[in-house]
Amino acid sequence: MRSPRSRAMFARFTLALVAVVLPLSAAVSPIAAQAAAEKPAQPLAQRSANEGKRPIGWKARADGGGDMHGGKDTLSFVQMTPGFHVTTGPASIMWSPDSTASGEYTVEGSIFLFPTNGRDQEGYGIFIGGKDLEGAAHQYTYFLLRNDGKYLIKRRTGSQTSVLKDWTALPAIKRQSGADAMKNDLRVAVSAQSVVFSVNGAEAVTLPRAQVASDGIFGLRINHAVNSHVVKVSRGK
Repeated sequence: MRSPRSRAMFARFTLALVAVVLPLSAAVSPIAAQAAAEKPAQPLAQRSANEGKRPIGWKARADGGGDMHGGKDTLSFVQMTPGFHVTTGPASIMWSPDSTASGEYTVEGSIFLFPTNGRDQEGYGIFIGGKDLEGAAHQYTYFLLRNDGKYLIKRRTGSQTSVLKDWTALPAIKRQSGADAMKNDLRVAVSAQSVVFSVNGAEAVTLPRAQVASDGIFGLRINHAVNSHVVKVSRGK
């Protein structure tokens, strides 16, 4: 449940978001995050009926498989057209089982970050290569930004993680300040031999494909205590 201050902030954000998103609607459906690109769009009536509720068909778990703060699910993850509004308790991953990608492909995510209240070290972003996401042997590679202008790429295999690229400054990352939300566009482009990670059209790093383990489910990976709005996370063209 958002506080009155948060609701006022979101009202201002919504007006700004309409101006940003509507010009993109011809190229990308506002609910592109709800399925892989080849899946049919959810009927408008069904989308409207699901506003303010957990997105239909989506799943979530604490990153690393830990409990949700003493067994309590404190993740707020709701459909709020265009896209989803996410306020995390513990660090979490969120995904639709239909959102898979393999071979050569791109995954794109557009995420607004709300005021951090000084918690600029918390990352938010997307993951690819997800496997066994509800099991103990879950795997994925995640690409995160944070509000100090740095990005990170890590790979999880079960309870272990390995750093593929440690927190590194990238001038293209837009920083949130003041009362307004700030949007960053993340992109992962997978080719036969390499994977290119980009933010707002600027390349962050290129890694060998074998190091990334890219085939599988894609979705969202957001650290704890992050307030964000996800416009999309989808297969690119």
